[in-house]
Amino acid sequence: MSNTGEFSNTVKESNLIIKQQDGNEKMLTCTILDFQDKIIINLSLDGETDISYDIQIPQQNEFKRPYQIDDLNNEVDNELDNDDISSTSTIVPIVLIGAGNNIKTQVLASQIGKVMSEESNKNIILNISGRIFGNKDDEFHPNDSTVVKQCVHIVTDTYIA
Repeated sequence: MSNTGEFSNTVKESNLIIKQQDGNEKMLTCTILDFQDKIIINLSLDGETDISYDIQIPQQNEFKRPYQIDDLNNEVDNELDNDDISSTSTIVPIVLIGAGNNIKTQVLASQIGKVMSEESNKNIILNISGRIFGNKDDEFHPNDSTVVKQCVHIVTDTYIA
């Protein structure tokens, strides 16, 4: 007999209706599974996901800038305080499955990784819909930044809840 109560405590879900470029409203669903060593985030649009990213979250001691040399050839110590860590990290999502060469979904994955790195140091598997920005992924739309903000907001709210 399995104990499903323990697993159910690791699953969180939230929904948000977002307006797309064409004016249609879609259901954005965020499901998060929080494991001991990894977080799986499923960000689906009307139940659809087709791109998976692996987002490696650096450990706290990996957030150090290398030594630099100033104009007078003196070494400059660029060790950072803990407060500066999140603002200087570079998180690069790696495409696992799907057409992840879309710059908009890569930026979204990177932003989700950055925000989640402030909450946890666990690596992340992010599954998202390639249509989250609408059908014309290669064109800029003024609503793109709003979509990124809404997605980051629902992920953080779901994880913290």
